[in-house]
Amino acid sequence: MSSPIGILWTLLSIIVAGCCSFSFLQPYWFLYPSKWASFGMYSYCYRDITGLKMQHTCRLYGGYFDFAHFPSSAWQAACVLYGGGCAFLCMGAVLAITSLCVSATCDKKLALVAGYIQLVAVLIMISALVVYPVGLDSKLVSHFCGRTNIFNAGQCDFGWAYMLGIMGTALAMFCPFLSQYTDTTVKDSDNETLDYRTHSLCLEHRGTVPVYNYYATEPGSTFV
Repeated sequence: MSSPIGILWTLLSIIVAGCCSFSFLQPYWFLYPSKWASFGMYSYCYRDITGLKMQHTCRLYGGYFDFAHFPSSAWQAACVLYGGGCAFLCMGAVLAITSLCVSATCDKKLALVAGYIQLVAVLIMISALVVYPVGLDSKLVSHFCGRTNIFNAGQCDFGWAYMLGIMGTALAMFCPFLSQYTDTTVKDSDNETLDYRTHSLCLEHRGTVPVYNYYATEPGSTFV
């Protein structure tokens, strides 16, 4: 596959997979700057004051990665959904890159499979982005952000990682659509696909005088 749409789809697949995966790993989905508190999908950060030393500490929920220690079941679901969506996007990106290296008979099939995978990824990631704010009524968030409720972050604000996740998911919506047109080629005025062929230059010797013959690729059109 070497069509412009195919290359655009491959680049977009790589970009959205990287952006969404990066945002998933960051503990800055909700922020409380004045207290240096922030919350992510599976980790959080806070200002730790020990004696006269103050430092920014980040930890996994419960001290280690365990769903039982998540602040709320909504964040458990959001973590699984968004993390699974990122895995699907990465899989789609790998298939998109692979489609550039295989024969024309296989690249279209790979593009269609990758497009369906990316469609599933977008749907479950949208669900995760909607479900995540439901967990703001947890005790941990209320401890740092004051009075919170579902879809109400109290004194906290949406973080840049959450915004990056939304932007990455929004861009990922175009991937399933582009994957359906990766074999589109340029057409001429008669709606016939242009077939770019290489003209060969042959040197023939007739006696002692060299004569150059240009063999055109179209039948019945030879020039001597």
